[in-house]
Amino acid sequence: MARRKSAIKSPARSRPAPAVRRSRGPLRVLGTSVTQTRAIKQAAAEDLGLAFDFITRDGTEAQRQGALRPDTFDVYDQWFHDIDLIWSTGSVQPIDITRITRWEEINDLPKTGRLRADLPRPLGGDPSKRLFVQLDGSLGDAPSARISMVPTAHNADSFAVIGCDPATVGSWGVLLDPDWSGRIILQRDAAIGCLDMLLAMQARGELLGADLGDLSLEEIRALTERLRELVQRGHFRCVWADEAEAVLAMQAAAQSGTPMLGSMWWSGLTRLRASGTPVSMVTPAEGYRGWFGGLALSALVGDWARDAAYDFINWWLDGRPGAMMARSGAYIANPDPVRRYLSTDEWGFWYEGKPAHADIRDQDGSVIYRSGDRREGGDYVQRMSRVRVWDTVMNEHNYLVRLWESALAESQRRFREPVVAGSPGSPAPERPISP
Repeated sequence: MARRKSAIKSPARSRPAPAVRRSRGPLRVLGTSVTQTRAIKQAAAEDLGLAFDFITRDGTEAQRQGALRPDTFDVYDQWFHDIDLIWSTGSVQPIDITRITRWEEINDLPKTGRLRADLPRPLGGDPSKRLFVQLDGSLGDAPSARISMVPTAHNADSFAVIGCDPATVGSWGVLLDPDWSGRIILQRDAAIGCLDMLLAMQARGELLGADLGDLSLEEIRALTERLRELVQRGHFRCVWADEAEAVLAMQAAAQSGTPMLGSMWWSGLTRLRASGTPVSMVTPAEGYRGWFGGLALSALVGDWARDAAYDFINWWLDGRPGAMMARSGAYIANPDPVRRYLSTDEWGFWYEGKPAHADIRDQDGSVIYRSGDRREGGDYVQRMSRVRVWDTVMNEHNYLVRLWESALAESQRRFREPVVAGSPGSPAPERPISP
């Protein structure tokens, strides 16, 4: 008897599932416009073969996000004085210096607080005092194998002037000069703007006994009451949170022929000069306000992103980004590798304080200085050794911020499109404009 074929088909031989190629997301870098430029992002992508998401905020917003949302970034690209607030929240993790290939090349400024032992140590947020992770998990200047941030870009800042010979306004005190009322711009970030105010007040004989880097409650009240008085008088044309606002205010002043001066970063100054705005930075008799930037790792960074982050951090010390930052007026913590990415003339202009022998260009190729021009303040060692105080988070920072913001709240109008006092058809403002 013939056998019937079964109507039930044998199961198909199992096959391996196709491999799924998961694309890596971009490396997320939280920072400010000082270092988060188009040129830096493009160069990093070219050299590292990585995609990047540059999350650009003003200083205060970057600090807030850094402290509260470590899940939203992989690398924190900010300032050393900010680490006082960020470290205590647990948002960033220690960095292993054995993974930093050029660690030994980083100079003494962020490691010891000064470039040479015979130079003075500035007040305020000294990067060396918050660089090394101590045995108890706190930060200090006792060397260890772990650090809070890798030191990178830094500078000596002061204030910029348009429509006036910078040699005639060579003191911080001019920021409070009644003759300049209505034509002053001030930075809003309390950790930075308050130092510009303090330097100006001390230059005019006010709060002479105060420690610039750490005010008492009484001194904070005196400072913020002085600020409130100036705000109510309409002394400030612009109080800016993002340097783009300062750039707009200065451009409007130049277009109307109105002299103006005030808080400015070098990155903003180079943007102004690239646009053809005739602006100069002042070398104050009392010394500079300094800042030091660095790169930190999010506490929640994943394994792949951690490796990519270390690649990115090491790239910052390889020379090319340092050259780009030089073209924005800033220095890098290990200058030697920068030389091969700058022309001899550029190196002489930015680091040695020599007159330019040809046009000096910014990151994007725009001419910002002409042959014969010289950078204000001298060479690298001269400028950085004249820093009087680092940007800082004081012990009473929260109290300072509350009173500082309260004083600035007196301003009724928001800074949108600046109309400069004295420009055609525009009377002097009765109240200052704030961001």
